[in-house]
Amino acid sequence: MHFDRVEFLTLDAFSAQGALSRGEIDWWESPSRDLADLVGADRNVTLVSHYMPAMGILRFNQLYPPFDKPEARRALLSVVDQADAMTAVAGADPANWLDGIGLFSHGMPLANDAGVEILKRPRDHAAAKKALAEAGYKGEKIVVIAPTELAGIRALSLIGADQLRRAGLDVDLQENEFATVVKRRTSQAPPDKGGWNVFFTMIDRSIPNIHPFGNPALRADGKAAYDGWPDSPRIEELRRAWLDAGDLDQQRRIAAELQTQAWQDLPFIPMGEYWQTTAYRKDLTGIIPGCFTVFWGVKRA
Repeated sequence: MHFDRVEFLTLDAFSAQGALSRGEIDWWESPSRDLADLVGADRNVTLVSHYMPAMGILRFNQLYPPFDKPEARRALLSVVDQADAMTAVAGADPANWLDGIGLFSHGMPLANDAGVEILKRPRDHAAAKKALAEAGYKGEKIVVIAPTELAGIRALSLIGADQLRRAGLDVDLQENEFATVVKRRTSQAPPDKGGWNVFFTMIDRSIPNIHPFGNPALRADGKAAYDGWPDSPRIEELRRAWLDAGDLDQQRRIAAELQTQAWQDLPFIPMGEYWQTTAYRKDLTGIIPGCFTVFWGVKRA
């Protein structure tokens, strides 16, 4: 470590841009993609365009209808469009995002294509509406909670809510500051009494989303699980089997089987993966791309 103190500030995007340009802050962890070119044009700032990948996910509340039934969750596989979602989050340049994403972060040893073709077929909104009706959906409001101040998650939430509407769901999008959203999504109350049906969020490689125990959204042991509380004995069995696997080949086989099972039980739906940016004053050195924000090795020139 080369600094006695690290101070974290929470600023809106335009305040952060101005503070970085004036030298009032040293490092902006993750500028939004639409501001990246403007930030990078500053001769005193280094912009890393591909700093750390993050996966968007659609998370269900599995305690209450309609998403207590796997048939209702699977119905949305006909309308989720990863390319559409990542374009909304990271812009039109496909060099900055990936679709065709499964459970695990791209480029990692356990990333695989098992069952991913279900998200590559032409989107079929009529089929989704029919499947939802057969699963018992009768037009009830679907409460989607979203943060107001986190640009990436908010963009994902807005496009995700639109995709849900295309499936015929009556979406009630409720936006609050992120702290309120995080607190609310831990609530197991009914959606119309302070709970929720769906939220969208990002899982980055710092979690790390590279194996069955790194991503908390894969845990599927009911009310002990991460917000949403999926219950899948088979997913839990495969997670335990991965821990006991003797070599990487066996781990990969289990990971593919786990991903295949996940398309049936759907603890969450991957919404694609994109590259987050980072920006810092040029007098800082030692910042490591491709990792979460760490401070060891960082120096001021």
